Amino acid sequence: MASEAEDIQALKTQVARLQRLVEALYSRSGEPMPNLDVSLDDPPADVVATLQAGKLIDAIKIWRAYTGLGLAEAKAEMEELSSRLGL
Repeated sequence: MASEAEDIQALKTQVARLQRLVEALYSRSGEPMPNLDVSLDDPPADVVATLQAGKLIDAIKIWRAYTGLGLAEAKAEMEELSSRLGL
């Protein structure tokens, strides 16, 4: 039976392997890897500025590039952010 430390190390190794596989898939597809560090709680300045300029469609495109979300999900999130910003 493996110790807890060994289990954790095995999981870290598996996560690293899966990360490399995902990166390889994105590389082969020609699509940029989404930035999973962005959130609606602290959106990038260019997204906010685009929404403030009244360019919802452009904001959705930018958000999709950041997150890798589909059109419907990105649209819903940009509408939510726009509402939060009082736009």
